[in-house]
Amino acid sequence: MPSKTRVVVVGAGAIAQRRHLIEFKARQDVELLAIVDINAQRARDVAAHFGAPHAMTEFKDALALKPDAVSVCTPNYLHAPQTIAALKAGAHVLCEKPMAISVAETRAMIRAARTARKQLMIAHNQRFVPAHARAREILASRELGKVVAFSTSFAHGGPEGWSVDGEKGFFFKKNEAVLGAMGDLGVHKLDLIRYILGDEVSQIGAAVATLAKPRCGVDDTAFATMAMASGALGQMFAGWIHTSPGATNATIVYCQKGQLHLMDHPDYPLVIRRRGGETAHVTLPKVSNSGVVDAFVDAIRSGRPNPIPGEDGARSLAAVMACMESARTGRFVKPAKIA
Repeated sequence: MPSKTRVVVVGAGAIAQRRHLIEFKARQDVELLAIVDINAQRARDVAAHFGAPHAMTEFKDALALKPDAVSVCTPNYLHAPQTIAALKAGAHVLCEKPMAISVAETRAMIRAARTARKQLMIAHNQRFVPAHARAREILASRELGKVVAFSTSFAHGGPEGWSVDGEKGFFFKKNEAVLGAMGDLGVHKLDLIRYILGDEVSQIGAAVATLAKPRCGVDDTAFATMAMASGALGQMFAGWIHTSPGATNATIVYCQKGQLHLMDHPDYPLVIRRRGGETAHVTLPKVSNSGVVDAFVDAIRSGRPNPIPGEDGARSLAAVMACMESARTGRFVKPAKIA
């Protein structure tokens, strides 16, 4: 293992600048090799700010530098082709969510990773939130008994409030994003439910629409109801409809012996309410980063599997695509199987 892992970041938008690049830069065992962006000036500015020696507009030119790893932070429709190209070039890949724009693409990405014998990790950062990780432990212990039902939601004012291109960004372009709030926020919540419950979506029904932003080319509001393989029932809401500052990112899990409230209390990220009335307000350590980059680099450098491999990300994307199919057909849909 070289003394430093040489990393290329493709896509210099908000998620790269606010998460990936800051977290790569914070590691002593990482060298930022190049920044790639279709906007040449942005590529140069971001490269200069983070100390990367190369700024490029062509991804193939960055791959010619033979990086050890690539972080894919581009519009959704580019995730699969750029991930596959990087894997074929011999690089490990950290890919932003949603993993791809179709289940077929996720399967191609997984095949490419297996063939190349390289790491493919999907950046589902909700898994690293301390309250969510602790909830997974509690539910796995069965101290609250079997999970019966859940409700989870994620809403904010929309990507125009934080993305580098505002209302002109790819998020609102159907041909580049393909998925709107469902792909931006819904995939987070479906992945989170799979993670904290240790369960899979069996069938799902959804309503998906553009209601709050009439000029938006994609969905801005999405609801889903689902049955899990365990028999638990749940609902999910995702929306770019927040009219006040901040965001809603809350989950409640109902169990036989109590319930968990995650990220819905102003002071405590985790509240345990036990049958009989006992309530525990849990204080958890604050984290300084998303956890995604650290997990990715640690996996590469140790040779151990990463915590969110392509197969796992593909199952969450399959649930999203089942929602979209359900919204089109008006029927409950079983997510596609991922080998």
